[in-house]
Amino acid sequence: MRNIVDKVCGAIICVLLSLMVIIACWQVFTRFVISNPSTVSEEILRYSLIWLTMIGSAYAYGKKKHLAVVFFVNVLPSKLQKGVHLIVELVVAAFIVIILFLGGWQVVNNAVGQTSASIHLPMQYLYVATIISGVLFAFYCVLNIIDIFKPKQIEETEEAEVA
Repeated sequence: MRNIVDKVCGAIICVLLSLMVIIACWQVFTRFVISNPSTVSEEILRYSLIWLTMIGSAYAYGKKKHLAVVFFVNVLPSKLQKGVHLIVELVVAAFIVIILFLGGWQVVNNAVGQTSASIHLPMQYLYVATIISGVLFAFYCVLNIIDIFKPKQIEETEEAEVA
């Protein structure tokens, strides 16, 4: 299941990034070559960047490529390392629930009835990115907690099979 979600997130990220490059180039072209800047491209770029950031941060967390300070944890005995990793995952879970789910839901509800200036997009579509990111973070958090309790031999066998 992790692989499917990873592939879908990766595809969405690639599409958004490609779209952003094309739109940014269009914006530069219309501004400096035609001298008639596009009125919607800046807003589309801004909203694409928000979605890219929200999905990309969950994807990086799921791939364990996020910023982490593990120097002190790595010098601890194995059982204490598991305990620290579990505490970190529980703190992340609390963040997910409080900020991404509850806060995201409140922001989406507050944005109902508002539209963006140039493209007239309902603003709740922009803010629903926090909830979708929360779902992705929660999915990866559960998988990370399961990984903490996996026996070490299974993890090493799986890594050898993947390589």
